[in-house]
Amino acid sequence: MNQDVFFVEIKKIFKFFCIFLIGAGFILSADVVRAQDAGEKSIAVMPYIKGKNPESVEETFTCPYSSFCFEDESIKQGADKTLTRRLQVILNKDFRGRVIPLEQALDAFEILKIDYAKDTPRIMLLKLGEALNADYMVAGNVWRYQDRVGATYSVEKPASVAFAVYLVDMKTGKLIWTDSYDKTQQALTDNLFNAKDFFKQGAKWLTAEELARFGMDKMFENFPLK
Repeated sequence: MNQDVFFVEIKKIFKFFCIFLIGAGFILSADVVRAQDAGEKSIAVMPYIKGKNPESVEETFTCPYSSFCFEDESIKQGADKTLTRRLQVILNKDFRGRVIPLEQALDAFEILKIDYAKDTPRIMLLKLGEALNADYMVAGNVWRYQDRVGATYSVEKPASVAFAVYLVDMKTGKLIWTDSYDKTQQALTDNLFNAKDFFKQGAKWLTAEELARFGMDKMFENFPLK
C-alpha cells in the first residue's frame, strides 16, 4: 500500500469514528429529552446524620440537631460519609440520569449552614431539596456503626450497625417511605434462622462497611419509587 492510499484509508476511518461519536451523542441527548418529556422526577441525597437511636420517625425529623446529634463511640468515624456514598451509589444504579450529583448536594448543604439550636433534620432536608430543585429527597441517620474485632474467618467481636433511610416528597413535604437496618452479625451456629443471610454474605465475618452495604441493599428491595 502506497502512502497516498494509506492516508485515504486513515481519513475514512477517522470520518467513520466522528460520525459514530456524533450519532452516539444524539442518542444520549434523545434519552435525556425522552426522560424530560416523560416527566421523570429528580432525586437527591442529604448527608447522613450521626445521632442517637430514635424512638420514632417523628423524633428523627422534628428534634433540633442539638438534642438529636452527637458524637458516640459506637459510631465509627466516617460512618456517615460511607453511608451517604452508598446511598448515592444505589440510587445512581436504579435511577440513572435522575439523581442529582452528590458533590452538588454536598456543596449546597454546606452553604445552608445548620443552626443546631433551632434547625431540625426535616427543616434542613426541605431547604436542601428546594435549593437543588429536587422532586424527592432521601436522607438517613446512623446510631451504631462498630467494626469487627478480628479477621475474616475468626473474630473476637462481630461488626454491628444500625441506621435508617427516609424518603420525602418535596411537593408535599411528607415522608412517604422509611426503613431501618439494625444488625449485629452472628455465626451460623448461633442462629440457624440467619442461614440465608449468612451465606449471602459469603459465609464470613464482615466489616461494618460490608454489613451496612448488605443491609442497605436489602432495604432498597422495598423502595417505592421505580
